[in-house]
Formats: sequence, C-alpha cells, structure tokens
Amino acid sequence: MGRNLKWMVAGLATATVFAVPAWLCGAMLLPPLLKDPVIRWSVASALGTVLGSLAVLWGHGFATQATETGASVRSVKVTAERAVAIGGDNRATVSTGDSTAHPPPAPTQPAAGPHPAPPSPAPADVSASGNRAIAIGGANSGPLSTGDQPGCTHP
Repeated sequence: MGRNLKWMVAGLATATVFAVPAWLCGAMLLPPLLKDPVIRWSVASALGTVLGSLAVLWGHGFATQATETGASVRSVKVTAERAVAIGGDNRATVSTGDSTAHPPPAPTQPAAGPHPAPPSPAPADVSASGNRAIAIGGANSGPLSTGDQPGCTHP
C-alpha cells in the first residue's frame, strides 16, 4: 500500500471514528436522557472528538510505518577493519586511512542547462565488507578518503 493511500485510509478512519459515535449518541442514545438538543449534541461531539483523537494517533502510526519491501528500514553492516557504512545521507568527512580527506572545493554556481536527475532510492541494505571500505546508503556531499592517495607510504 502506497504512502498516499495510507494517509487517505488514516484520514477516512479518523473521520468515521468521529462521525459514527457522535451521530449514534446525538441521534439515538442521548435523546431519552437529554431533552435539550444543544447539550445533547455537545456531549455527542465531545465523545466523537475523544474517539477521533485516538484514531488520529493510530492513523499516524499506520501511515508512517515501514513498508513490507523494507524501503524505510535499512540494514547497516560493517565486517572489515577500518570500514565505514552509513545508512543515510552523508555531509561530513569520512576517512578510513592514515591521512585525512582534503576539504571539498568551494561551491560554484551551477552551470546552466540540464541538471542531473534526482538520485535513485537508497538500497535497503548497506554493507562495507572490504578493508578501509566506505559504503553510503544515501547521497554524499562530504569528502571521502580511504588512505589510498598518491604518494602515501602507509599500507
């Protein structure tokens, strides 16, 4: 079930959970007890509001839960020495070597013309299994270094 459809179901459930008890109480259950319609419908609306607020809490959890495909849930795994795995986006320096990464060049204005397509969805599993490996499950805007720079004497 898609995200938008889940929100629609949550909204419809909330409206139903408010309207049905309010109508049942206002039109069926409370008339023998409360003769004044203003008081009767105020009490019925209050009951519907209480139940509707509980439905809102349920609806939010329902609409934002992870999907069965695992698109919202990531597995991050590191199995090697000095490896780094990041399950989401990265904006910081990541260095697995003996020297630090060089800072990125100063930002320039984007060139006119077609811009690259948005990145594809991140994989459900992010795994860094090699020595000094870097695996990023989202977009990267920070400098990366594995210590394999030219002129580096360290293994």
